Amino acid sequence: MIIALVRSGFSISTFLCAFALMYSASVFADYKKGCDDPRYHQFVNERLAYFEQQNKRLLESTLRDYQRSSQANRNPYRVIADLSRHLIYSAQFDPIETVNAKIDLIFKHGENLSRDQQIAGNVFDNFSTEAHFVGVARAWLAYRQGDLEAAFDALLTSIDVSNSAVMGSFGPDVTFIRRIYRDGYTKPVVSYINKTKEFWVGKRADALRFAWLTMIEQGCKIQFDSLDTIKLAELGLI
Repeated sequence: MIIALVRSGFSISTFLCAFALMYSASVFADYKKGCDDPRYHQFVNERLAYFEQQNKRLLESTLRDYQRSSQANRNPYRVIADLSRHLIYSAQFDPIETVNAKIDLIFKHGENLSRDQQIAGNVFDNFSTEAHFVGVARAWLAYRQGDLEAAFDALLTSIDVSNSAVMGSFGPDVTFIRRIYRDGYTKPVVSYINKTKEFWVGKRADALRFAWLTMIEQGCKIQFDSLDTIKLAELGLI
């Protein structure tokens, strides 16, 4: 197992970290039938329903955040950040034309920045997080319109990032891969997860990638959450 992990690009320290997480989780009840266990299926279905409701709540709350920052004429970076975060949820539920108008509005806010402000923004984070959210929103729009090729291309393009301190620490958005994996599209999800190695680093990132790729290989349902490192052990996959 260790040799296989190393050959796959995972370090020994990453494996030991992941193993420690799994061992600490062994006090929980195992799913005796692994990925096919009805209790595990129920757990994931409940979690997916929870995320769906959470995203609907965030659709409203992030819109309010943007409206407040925009109306108060706050720091322009804050306005752009609030609107781009809202886009992730708007793209899932709002009419297509409404989402496209919001994407155009983000670029309008960017154009209104002074040259000095644009340079400062590029120095800080290269607007990578905002560009990522716009890319994911475009993936959602294409997917909702049935254009799978455009959706999956937009998904991968959304993580063509550089020097992103935020994404390097916290990782990329997973709302879209959560949906398409549920719908049966594994290849673009695997490509997305593997590509995150270019910017999302550290033991937590490696442990989550390992858990997700292992579960995908075994055909498991996945919630795409930090708890998946624990579920990997409960499913008997390590």
